[in-house]
Amino acid sequence: MTVKSLVFKITLALVLLLCLLGIYTAFTWIMGDLYGYKVRYAVEQWQEQDGLPKVADINQVIEDVDSAIGWEVDNPQYHELKARALYYKALAVGVDDEGLIYIESAKKSHILAISLRPKWPYSWANLVLMKSYLKEWDDEYSAALDNAVRFGPWEQSVHLTLAHAGALSWTHLSIEQKKAIAANVERGIVRNMQGIAFNLDAYKKRSLVCAYMQRDERQKKFCSKR
Repeated sequence: MTVKSLVFKITLALVLLLCLLGIYTAFTWIMGDLYGYKVRYAVEQWQEQDGLPKVADINQVIEDVDSAIGWEVDNPQYHELKARALYYKALAVGVDDEGLIYIESAKKSHILAISLRPKWPYSWANLVLMKSYLKEWDDEYSAALDNAVRFGPWEQSVHLTLAHAGALSWTHLSIEQKKAIAANVERGIVRNMQGIAFNLDAYKKRSLVCAYMQRDERQKKFCSKR
């Protein structure tokens, strides 16, 4: 066998190997997206409907998202979707001892999503919310709050999630954290006053948050409504 022939065979083998690798990678993307699409569609439907989904439906979505993750373990969106499905399950069974198990699992999935996409504000905001339910007002909580505001200062979903988390945690927050939540509310009521009010009123915290907001016409309108 000549040197030229040997080089040709090695090159051909490498090309074939790269082609197979490309085919396998494309196949994993397709399979992951097949399951991921089902999960995204279901979660979007839950967000728009009145009331909570059935536990059986949530379990099916969790099974589907686990399949998606099995094909694409490094896809941050799938971990984020799993966290949201787990949160729905916690709400469906009740946020008590059993529900908190799913909240803890959702927290871990949000942390995984953050490790893969560290500048995604929704994951940071949802981590704040999960830790609020778990009563974990620690350094990780503060970092998550800071990053949610830093990376998504004008994202409506971030506004709603942090308003919910802030109302849930208000009496345990530092003054600086309360100021951060109030500033988030100020930005949120620019486009979604009703949604922000709903989250604060659910925990009867609107007047407390209003005390930390800047005094202007928008604040006056928001804080005078009951």
